[in-house]
Amino acid sequence: MKFSVALPELQKALQKNLPAIPRKSTLPVLEHLHFSLSGKELRIVSTDQDITIMSHIQVDGSEDGSILVPGRKIGDLVKTLSEGSMEFSANESTNEIKLKTSTGKYSLRGLSTSEYLDIPELFESEKPDLDKVKESQKSGKQPAMFFSKDNISWLADKTHYAVSTDEFRPAMNGVLFQFRENTITAVSTDSYRLVKAVSHAEKASYPSELDLIIPARAIELLRKVDSDVVMSVIETRNKITHARFDVGDTVFITRLIDEKFPPYESVIPLNNELKATINQKDIINAINRVAHCTSELNHQIRLIIEKNNISISGQDEDSGSEGDEAITCDFSGNKITIGFNYKYLFDAISNIDTDDEKQSVLMTFSEPTRPVLIKPVKEELDLLMLIMPVRLS
Repeated sequence: MKFSVALPELQKALQKNLPAIPRKSTLPVLEHLHFSLSGKELRIVSTDQDITIMSHIQVDGSEDGSILVPGRKIGDLVKTLSEGSMEFSANESTNEIKLKTSTGKYSLRGLSTSEYLDIPELFESEKPDLDKVKESQKSGKQPAMFFSKDNISWLADKTHYAVSTDEFRPAMNGVLFQFRENTITAVSTDSYRLVKAVSHAEKASYPSELDLIIPARAIELLRKVDSDVVMSVIETRNKITHARFDVGDTVFITRLIDEKFPPYESVIPLNNELKATINQKDIINAINRVAHCTSELNHQIRLIIEKNNISISGQDEDSGSEGDEAITCDFSGNKITIGFNYKYLFDAISNIDTDDEKQSVLMTFSEPTRPVLIKPVKEELDLLMLIMPVRLS
């Protein structure tokens, strides 16, 4: 196997594939990238058995072949190389890999591709035709779904931070995507906070009713897509088990979470009558400063909201530190004192899109122990953050 490749192109492809390479695995073969060359096309595959990524790049090929390449090692090496090209050659009998640049020579030890896992069959199918996908959406038939880069990355970016890391709650280890003809609702929760983001289409562009829980690691990939996305689902024995995403010259397949997502709508309050409109930058800066004086055990801060003023305070009895900030707001209702984990409050407010002139966010309350909603001031931005308060000590 032998080819020459532009380093920027190889760097870009490796960056896309490395997220599926585990740092340590009971199966050492998974720590390798599957390189296969056919003519002038190099195919790179990586998998950890939950996510599988395949990318293609054009190279100057002189000898077809395939080999498993140590993933992290070649990734770290190529990342440090400057502009130019690299000559890659592999002896498939000894699994020895030789790399040559204008300034240096390197040797790596690979593995035979016979040791690799079977590549999912759907990778062998043709990439969905983008024009046909768009046409099928107009006609109401959805063999695959089209997302603009901005749309899918927005849904993923707004929901990723509230995904639970509790392995005993697998249903919450991902983001729920609910497809309802002309809307997609993305929801994440860790039981202390919840995010709901809704995207609307002008026509019925999605299945009439389809719920999928996409794992957190796949959501991270969707946050970083660099082109439009075509999504399709994979069925095994008449049951949807995986989702496939075609993103430019890259394809990734993720195993879906086969669990029932919690009934999130029941926890979203409908009658929070106390409303405070707050400058986003002011409250973020105040939280940041007061956070330095909070307990490392509970990260607790206190908000006292009255008239047109919010007092934000925190203290740490162990170190004897205290902090108190005051900012202005537009508030309607009776005085309320409420506690939060400052990290949760900071994350929620930071993730709100503010497009009004005053760069404000809207917080609504009812009681000190009831859920608080944080939203954009403009209601047409269909985004909602929910946080559970903490009992003040």
